[in-house]
Amino acid sequence: MEKKLRLLWWGILGVLLVLAAVKLFLPVNSPVEVNQAEENREIVVYISGAVVHPGLLHLPLNARLDDALQAAELTAEADLEVLNPAQKLKDGQKIIVASKSTGTGQLTGNETQNKTQNKTENSAAQPGTTDGLSTKVNINTAGINELDTIPGIGPALAQRIIDYRTENGWFSAPEEIQNVSGIGSKTYEKMEKYISISP
Repeated sequence: MEKKLRLLWWGILGVLLVLAAVKLFLPVNSPVEVNQAEENREIVVYISGAVVHPGLLHLPLNARLDDALQAAELTAEADLEVLNPAQKLKDGQKIIVASKSTGTGQLTGNETQNKTQNKTENSAAQPGTTDGLSTKVNINTAGINELDTIPGIGPALAQRIIDYRTENGWFSAPEEIQNVSGIGSKTYEKMEKYISISP
């Protein structure tokens, strides 16, 4: 009987030793390794517009718009007023940096003020005219000042259009501007003949 008990204890001890060896030698993912794996992940974004190096950018997982702008290098024509450097980026995002001087019918200086005044003074203009605007505004490239000249669009809505454009890419059709918060069908009817998506 004593011999059987001794064999039983040796068996239990052997099993415990095998379990300890397995636990010791098998690799276990530590929290540090998991954190390092997350830190090594990256996102890929596409940047174009008023930058020196347009194209694909590989950035850290928690990258901000400022990281992309520094990597692509802004040109002197970049419109910094419409950018939010603190914006967090996501994988696959398209970034379009607006230019101060590009875009269909781009208005600058006193010309912008004159056109805006004409738009207000000619509120009863006949169909087919553009209330002082000689060309349609390209909603894909226009800056905040030019968007503000469109009937029904003020500075706040102009900024929303730029924010939407930055997050979702260019509009593929003029009517897509209704996806911007604050622009409904009635507002779109007012601006329809003043906007375009290409030069």
